[in-house]
Amino acid sequence: MGDIDLESALVTDDGVLPRARYTSPSFAVLEFERLWSRVWQAACREEEVAVAGDYCEYVIGDQSILVVRSAPDTVRAFYNTCLHRGTRLAEGAGHLEEGCIRCRFHAWRYDLDGTLTEVVDRDEFAPIPAGTCLSSVRCDLWGGFVWVCLDPAAPPLLDYLDPLPTVLAPYHLDRMRLRADLSTVLPANWKVVVDAFNEGYHVQGTHPQLLPWTDDVNLAYEPLGRHAHYGRLPEARRTLTPSPRLGLEPGEYDEGEILESFVSGLGGLFLEEEGAAVEEIRATPSTDGETMLGRYQRARRELLARRGVPVEAFSDDQLTSADDVLFFPNMVGPIYPGSAIVFRVRPDGLDPDRAVKDTWFLEWPRPDETARPVTRRFYPDWTERDWGLITNQDYANMAHVQTGLKARGGPGIRLNRRQEANVLHMHRMIDRFLVEE
Repeated sequence: MGDIDLESALVTDDGVLPRARYTSPSFAVLEFERLWSRVWQAACREEEVAVAGDYCEYVIGDQSILVVRSAPDTVRAFYNTCLHRGTRLAEGAGHLEEGCIRCRFHAWRYDLDGTLTEVVDRDEFAPIPAGTCLSSVRCDLWGGFVWVCLDPAAPPLLDYLDPLPTVLAPYHLDRMRLRADLSTVLPANWKVVVDAFNEGYHVQGTHPQLLPWTDDVNLAYEPLGRHAHYGRLPEARRTLTPSPRLGLEPGEYDEGEILESFVSGLGGLFLEEEGAAVEEIRATPSTDGETMLGRYQRARRELLARRGVPVEAFSDDQLTSADDVLFFPNMVGPIYPGSAIVFRVRPDGLDPDRAVKDTWFLEWPRPDETARPVTRRFYPDWTERDWGLITNQDYANMAHVQTGLKARGGPGIRLNRRQEANVLHMHRMIDRFLVEE
């Protein structure tokens, strides 16, 4: 395997992660050959290819995949290369105005289903078989995402995702809409990035400003097949208490301040009207003994119901409790009733020291809402944008992690057995793909 031996880079029996997993170019190549070429991965949202002729390019490693809406009820994916001289056929996202896929180099044309329909000066070529088509990539739909897989022998998408479709069914991700897609390149291995969003243990070190209004200790972590989730699961519901790390007793903190900080601090996950609801709750003391959190949960249920969000399947606790889900191997993020922020992370080419991170903001549309354009921004350097304090802290930390992982003589990585259990689970799942020929 080049500069390292595979066995030396695998997770040990006692759960130690060798540093070479994050830094070795040879390990990155092996991941592409045995992991990325075999897993299902989200290429785009369905609304990004809403009408026939819409397309979106998905790049993983050195492979460019072209996703195309070929008919109102059909989405296809192809290797993004012309059959003539190999030119990339389309880049980014957009609409194929000519109703076909046209190569910019020599003007070969393909139908939206990939069939070669026109070759300029065709009579001067050796015979081209009828029905010649672009090479297809497996493509399927779930949760409003378009998924692709480079392995013809991989299990069907729903089998691969199991049990997530059942666990997440009440959220109706397919009915949410993409509001914004903000992408950047981070100076760290893709696993460094995913690891950071797959545990809550780092909050006390990286985001100490959150401790006065969030309990970062009493989170539950659970593997789900090859996937995982964590957060305010049934045994760890939200309360209006600060982190136990602060050692504060009841009466030493203000529940109203915690509620206001919770809603404003996670503003991208809540409706605009919720801020006003919190202000009213804080200004109007309860007359029937109902808790402040209970009043807010009731108000939130009413607001979501008016928006059209199906809330019947959620308990009051679930309305204010995120489910942070890992879609193995590279998509993670908090999901609430009516909204979600999803992070998709990929290697930047085959470079072990750089990752592309796409942040997708999903929101439940208003009942009378017409289609809205998606806000797309790409930042080659993450420092070109102010991402907000929490995200800025995460991104700045990742560069230090990647640099530190290269220190010679550093021991393997040892993880917290509870709070980083999902990180270890993900790495063990990666190893299953790496050792299976």
